[in-house]
Amino acid sequence: MGLKLAQKQIISKRLDGLKTQGIRALYALAMAVVFLLDVYGSALFFASDHTIALVIYTSIFGLISVGVWFSVPKKLTFWFGFFVGLGLFYWTGLSFRFSPLPFLVPFVMVLVGLGYGIIFYFLLFFASRIYRIFTLMVMSYIHPFGFDWLVGESFFSYSVFGVDKWSFFCVLVGVWAIMVLKRFYKLLGICFLLVAIDWGGVRAKNAINTNNILPNISVVRTDVSQDAKWQFDNIQTIIAQNFDAIYRAILGGKDIVILPETAFPFALNRSDLNQRLKDLSHQITIITGALREEDGKVYNSTYVFENGEVSYADKVILAPFGEKIPLPDFLAKPFFREFFGQDYGLSAGKSFRDFRIDNTLFASAICYEGTSKITYEKQPKYLILISNNGWFVPSIEPILQRMLIKYYARLYGTIVIHSVNQSPSYVVSPFVLGDENY
Repeated sequence: MGLKLAQKQIISKRLDGLKTQGIRALYALAMAVVFLLDVYGSALFFASDHTIALVIYTSIFGLISVGVWFSVPKKLTFWFGFFVGLGLFYWTGLSFRFSPLPFLVPFVMVLVGLGYGIIFYFLLFFASRIYRIFTLMVMSYIHPFGFDWLVGESFFSYSVFGVDKWSFFCVLVGVWAIMVLKRFYKLLGICFLLVAIDWGGVRAKNAINTNNILPNISVVRTDVSQDAKWQFDNIQTIIAQNFDAIYRAILGGKDIVILPETAFPFALNRSDLNQRLKDLSHQITIITGALREEDGKVYNSTYVFENGEVSYADKVILAPFGEKIPLPDFLAKPFFREFFGQDYGLSAGKSFRDFRIDNTLFASAICYEGTSKITYEKQPKYLILISNNGWFVPSIEPILQRMLIKYYARLYGTIVIHSVNQSPSYVVSPFVLGDENY
């Protein structure tokens, strides 16, 4: 009798424990939703092109996200991190839809959530707001498996606040002071927020074009689904669409036409089309993404056809788990063998390359490179970026990508010209306002 009672008590305690964990998880989910409103709400404004409303929205909800960061109870830190990681980066698993192992999609999503749950557990380990100011400041230096998309400052990319470390610090201290200090001392927090405003970026003119360059560029958006792109039967249709975009740019009097990453989904340097594009480049400079094969290696490359000549820039920073496996060879090779039928994936270029077109210097980048700090360290005035978002749409990935690009554009004063497959193409201004959508 006593044994049965003891067993019932144990079962009751376990059920109570599960119930408690369930309540904590729901509470953490609610906090994560509020924390992510800044990102998800931005998607609505990008779709409607309401730039002023976007700036107001992100300025307010960015501050709310900081307030949530300060308020997460220690008992909820893991679950909060799990849901934030899942909400921001669930899309990383979507690329497996086009692999031989599509059933891995939910497993990858859960693993991503678990990974960020562990990271946030340590970032929020102490309830001290001073500690959490520090961890939010250093968050951008945490790159699990080389993945560097968790940048707190990027939440303010489209806000009135500056995105440099000093401005971000002032924002954090300002929110802290408003939450903690009493009565009129809260004015100290408002003062910090005023210091954090990017007054020059807010007052700057919307026009981002200099030397009359941008009106002479055709920034192409394509809409080729990822599963169709690599099917042999669709190659001729894709080629025809690409040349149609080039001819339309010529008829429109453009000097430069930019097509997205892998717009030609094959080794273009081994194709007869290489000469055809060289011939057309006497009429217009053609910039396009395609594969490049050399010495038995395959590169993801940007080709520039100009005045009958061709040059290229190979992708230097490969996307983790998409283009490279950030694991030891004995673990990475089985993945490559399963997905690519060989023991290796794409090869990385040796260095970044710039292109001088009509006396204007353009830096170049491909997809993942456009969201990496190293791409912008030389502070290029113009960056031509090409992407293929077909791996991840529909998802929040294009919005996160744009917020990170805007962050780096403002931080380094770079105008980013972005041609994309399967999500909108645009030009990003280095000021708060002034982006142009295509």
